Amino acid sequence: MGAEYLGNRTSIAVKEESGLTFPLGHSKGEAIPPWTSQGREVYRRGLILALDLAVKRAYPDWKLWVEHSISLGYRCRIEGMKVGSEVDVCAVLSTELRKIVENAIPIHFRKLPSKEALDLVGEHSLLPRWHTGKEFYRANVVEDSWAFAMGPTVPDTSWLTEWELRPGKGSIYLRFPGSRAWPEIVPWVDSPALARELDLEEKHISRMRVHTVDMMNRRIREDAGLEAVMMSHFYQNRRILQIVSRLGDEFPAKRIVMIAGPSCSGKTTFTRMLSTYLRAEGFSTRMISVDNYFRNRSETPKNKDGSFDFECIGALNTELFGDHVKKLVDGETVKLPVFNFHTGVREDDVTPMTLGKNEFLLIEGIHGLNDSLTPGVSVSDKFKIYISALTTLNIDRLTRMSTSDGRLLRRIVRDSFRRGYSAQDTILGWPSVRRGERKNIFPFQEQADMMFNSALPYELPVLKPYLVPLLEEVDEGSEAFIDADRILRLLDCVEPISESVVPRLSILREFIDGLLLDWSE
Repeated sequence: MGAEYLGNRTSIAVKEESGLTFPLGHSKGEAIPPWTSQGREVYRRGLILALDLAVKRAYPDWKLWVEHSISLGYRCRIEGMKVGSEVDVCAVLSTELRKIVENAIPIHFRKLPSKEALDLVGEHSLLPRWHTGKEFYRANVVEDSWAFAMGPTVPDTSWLTEWELRPGKGSIYLRFPGSRAWPEIVPWVDSPALARELDLEEKHISRMRVHTVDMMNRRIREDAGLEAVMMSHFYQNRRILQIVSRLGDEFPAKRIVMIAGPSCSGKTTFTRMLSTYLRAEGFSTRMISVDNYFRNRSETPKNKDGSFDFECIGALNTELFGDHVKKLVDGETVKLPVFNFHTGVREDDVTPMTLGKNEFLLIEGIHGLNDSLTPGVSVSDKFKIYISALTTLNIDRLTRMSTSDGRLLRRIVRDSFRRGYSAQDTILGWPSVRRGERKNIFPFQEQADMMFNSALPYELPVLKPYLVPLLEEVDEGSEAFIDADRILRLLDCVEPISESVVPRLSILREFIDGLLLDWSE
């Protein structure tokens, strides 16, 4: 029967055959504008299916893979496409995609009982065969193009009027409107450093043979996930050693190490690991907490709703911070402040510090790549590291696991055991976290000297036993329910990995039990 779609070209809502409104809006039955986070996802799911159909029609022997997000678009790899033909392929696919949009081809929401899902054949059967049967298996379908339904999509292809295909090297980019000026597509922004990092991760996951949840599940069935876990651990260690080697080469010219990244990317754990690796190489390290340089609460900028904006750079006394860093590098002794979070007052001139001749100064914080954090300090004195969790595991070849979702799942588990927060609390607070990242972190990532990806392809299987009971507690009437529900439906197809096989020194330990943090302290 599919789903009944309500709304028009500028708003989206979905009603399932049961008559219950799909909880997309802030209240029952509310339509979702496409420029909202949920609305954009609805639009993009349809666009990916339409592009896959275009590839099938234009190049029947080729296969589309949706990979990473970059510059408001998805980098797509096409099996069968020769390097050097990207411009011509984009032209052909653009023509085919326009025809598909003009023909208003229906996009169906398939809700399959377990037995019916198991009867699927070919590539459509790869993910459903792992489905446990607790919930219906759900897919979005246009003709012979299927994708796991992480949520609803548009009712037919005529809605997909705004998009751009751009040639890359050995790939193409599917670009779509963002939120600020919907339905305009913002100009392309080159991100060579991020692109290089993504290329490295794709090569690594190819060696591991874990591109999709189905492939990961098969590896888990082979040996309980042991080889995948160890390969990932050794690979991350090698990447850290590469950073340590580069730091050694740059010392002492660059002895200030600035480390930044979005929430739950593992910044704190990475910084402590880096410190240990550097000490093993014969260096010493000192760390400064940027949090101790907050302005007094009475001077803290506020958001439009009157709440304190602790994430903006104006919340920090950057003049004092920059002065202290410069003096330390020049060999002077400074007295560091301590911020009292109970009183909201900074206590100055508390802790004396001097930087030795063989010491690095490690500084970790969300503004680490922003030179405005350290006025008066030469850029040539700083070595910048951007750490993120660039999730490489696809759900299926058309459905990527977003980096934002990967970090959200880490945060749900960590907030539960360290702060006593419910999954509902964490999900509801996530949009605010994301807004801060888009403003304060992502614009500076290309300024990094090196990048480090903290994501591990086996995270979803390890986090599953922790996540399921937490997500099942989310109230059905809550605004957090749609995210909890879609993640639970995904986890229903994931084979678990016991946390006992996760190395004690894995960054993932920070989020499942904090053991690595305990070891570091």
